[in-house]
Amino acid sequence: MANDGRVTSLIHVIRDITERKQAEEERQLLEHQFQQSQKLESLGVLAGGIAHDFNNILTVITGHCFMVRENMLPEQEYKAVFQKIETAGNRAADLCRQMLTYAGKSPMEKTQVNLWLLVDEVVKMLQAAIKKNVTIELDLKRVVPEIKGDTGQIQQIIMNLIINAAEAIGENSGTINVALTRMLVNTEQTETDIFGTVIQPGGYICLEVADNGCGMDEETQKRIFEPFFTTKFTGRGLGMSAIHGIIKSHDGALQLTSKPGVGTTFKVFFPTPKTTDNAEATVTPVTLIENTDGTILLVEDEETLRVMAETLLDAMGFSVTTASNGSEALEIYRERGSEIDVIMLDLIMPAMGGIEAYHELRKINPTVPIIICSGFGVGPVEDVIGNDPHAGFVHKPYKPEKLRDVVVRMMG
Repeated sequence: MANDGRVTSLIHVIRDITERKQAEEERQLLEHQFQQSQKLESLGVLAGGIAHDFNNILTVITGHCFMVRENMLPEQEYKAVFQKIETAGNRAADLCRQMLTYAGKSPMEKTQVNLWLLVDEVVKMLQAAIKKNVTIELDLKRVVPEIKGDTGQIQQIIMNLIINAAEAIGENSGTINVALTRMLVNTEQTETDIFGTVIQPGGYICLEVADNGCGMDEETQKRIFEPFFTTKFTGRGLGMSAIHGIIKSHDGALQLTSKPGVGTTFKVFFPTPKTTDNAEATVTPVTLIENTDGTILLVEDEETLRVMAETLLDAMGFSVTTASNGSEALEIYRERGSEIDVIMLDLIMPAMGGIEAYHELRKINPTVPIIICSGFGVGPVEDVIGNDPHAGFVHKPYKPEKLRDVVVRMMG
């Protein structure tokens, strides 16, 4: 009651927003699941192309091995033959790396990305996967500077736009034009994106994917970025919502022009860092470390790989002791730990895998250098060894100079 005799009242309003929060969480979960299913769908499209490329690579390797084994080549050509085999093996490793990156099995982080190289390698993969009635024409400028971005996410943009363009062409003969150009948006220009937002002034690398497929009407153009909207018969149902999100996270912009029966053009604007606009690309020469000594405990369950790695390390000047799994490695280390300078652990092994063996070895010696080797990338072990100054990682297939550098650095 107020001092003047009037009665005052307070009204408290309480709203239960539990259902609204639950609905939002469910919506986000469904959106994530939908985007993951779209990514799996694009991986399915790629499967044929990857198999085609791998079979070509294997043909190169097995064919040259056969010719050497059967003495079908002059001895002076052996070096060139082995270089071809090595090149084919590196290409196979690159294919695995690209697929692991796209599948999200490598750590997601923004680094310097060479768009020219990335677009080129994605197109090479896709050319074997899409139908032969579709031709991909490239117009890539080597002079474009690097951008800051997540390689896997940008790869997803390139692949999805090209796959969608191929689907829009359908069974007809058609062409997809893929181009990279430098662009400068001035302050007096009023460039806008698909949503009418003004594109900020500055330097950009523009990725353009244009097709002469079925095209889209205005209503479809307005809806293709909705998370759950899909019209597979028009070829625009694969990942457009995800593409929009990735572009936004890279501070980029997207333009779209399309007309039914004529075709569609997507333009993706990636901002270029000011420090690299006029920078020349430099290549750092690789310096091999001279042969050294030291004892390595090599733990690898694949016999052929174990024998090869033992021979390679021995040729580099190291002494090598081998084990076929983590349990065997622990027995050897308990008996001869004082003699061992570095332990190389395979990640996936029977009886006891690399992670379990790592933890058991750390109970015995917290500081012995341990290098984990895997073809899956550092992602699965980053949480385990990330804060361990005495642990390292080598990606399979390991390049000899890289392997030697890591071993020597760990010994230091």
